[in-house]
Amino acid sequence: MQSNEDLKASKSPEEQLNQQRPDKDGFVDKAWSFFSSMKLGLFLLLIIAVASIAGTIIPQNGSPQEYGSLYSLYSTLGLVDMYHSWWFQTLLFLLAMNLFICSVNRASSLWRLFSNPRIKAANGEISRMAHSFQTEKAISEESLVQQVEDVFREKGYRVFTERESGKTYLYAEKGRFGIWGSLISHIGLLVILVGAVIGIYAGQEGQMPAEVHSTFHIRDVQGLGKVDEDFDVRVDDFKTVYRPDGSIQAWISRLTILDKGQELLTKDIEVNHPLEIRGFKIYQAFYGANIPTKVTSKEIPQGYDFTINEGDFIPVPGTNLGVLAYKYVPDFDPQYGLQSKSDQPNNPRMVYVLYRGKEQIGVGAAELGKTEMLAGGEGQITFQRYAPYTGLTIRRDPGVAIVWLGCVVLLIGLGLSFYMPHKRMWATVEGNKEKSLLYFGGFAQKNKIAFEQDFIQLKDKL
Repeated sequence: MQSNEDLKASKSPEEQLNQQRPDKDGFVDKAWSFFSSMKLGLFLLLIIAVASIAGTIIPQNGSPQEYGSLYSLYSTLGLVDMYHSWWFQTLLFLLAMNLFICSVNRASSLWRLFSNPRIKAANGEISRMAHSFQTEKAISEESLVQQVEDVFREKGYRVFTERESGKTYLYAEKGRFGIWGSLISHIGLLVILVGAVIGIYAGQEGQMPAEVHSTFHIRDVQGLGKVDEDFDVRVDDFKTVYRPDGSIQAWISRLTILDKGQELLTKDIEVNHPLEIRGFKIYQAFYGANIPTKVTSKEIPQGYDFTINEGDFIPVPGTNLGVLAYKYVPDFDPQYGLQSKSDQPNNPRMVYVLYRGKEQIGVGAAELGKTEMLAGGEGQITFQRYAPYTGLTIRRDPGVAIVWLGCVVLLIGLGLSFYMPHKRMWATVEGNKEKSLLYFGGFAQKNKIAFEQDFIQLKDKL
């Protein structure tokens, strides 16, 4: 009959760990078993990954107009502010529970495996291991034991010996720190999750459309909430860099940070290259322009003043006319159509479309600051100036450092798991001064090909 100890040693460390907690039917034990399930962890990671993709595709915290007819559906499902929705927070909580309980469940058993390895293994148990052999040699038991120890140590194994009942038992292992890889990876994921939750609840994010040469205070940024810092941001310049085919290559903003009127630093920022100051990151996020516009008509000569953007539609008061401010062209040339001749404002024009009701009746290219007659004088429109602004996203995330720490811990755990596999071998030697019998075997949970090569080399030397 094979003993319980024999059965334990023939199993992998993971299989041994799974048998540490006895089966019970109580509610606490069932809950513990449920939350420590690897299948649950993988399922939760998959669902969170899919939800995060959806949160990337669907704009977050937008206005109802941005979602159109889908706003009611998205709002009901919690997709307009997904990362603060109850169901996403529940997923994070369940994943945290899973990671924590898995870590607790494994820690004590791994420590026993690490600090108190079992040296003795029965001959029958060794013969059933993944790799094993036996041989008889015409040397004394003491000499064969010494030979086995020397061969183990030449290959970098740590060796333990114990003599009992006329036999010498040997145990050798290499890469024992690798058994911690899985646990450390779990801890790394848990730390990342904690950092992400801190970022969700304690992080701040706001947006500021700021015109060139304007200055705004950090506390005036909408969406940031309460801010303890006290500094100003001045927009020195903003430009759009075009490719030869006319498409946009980059947006670049030059920002200066001011503290009580004193310049602290100046930096050019672009997408994914933010300015960092006192825990805040200022990103280049979008761009646009404010276009102060005056519209008059024969019936209402005093007219109305608007501040519009490209793409806005302006009704002409007292008429059924309307003007679509289609596109601003900084260097207008009829030969280039709607493409700017250069990126410099050498001949700035506002291309507009004139409508009567729903019917398009004309197209024009108005000079900035000059009045444009509409429909033979029924109305007039003046695009007074073009004031470009840079769209900045200002963000502070206190959880970033914790997330990076978790990433480092996760990489350490993965490195231990993949590059330091735990290799274990057992041997028994019995005999007398003239001849001895050797049983030799072992296994590795990971990187079994490398272990097989190790085993063959050891076998050849023995």
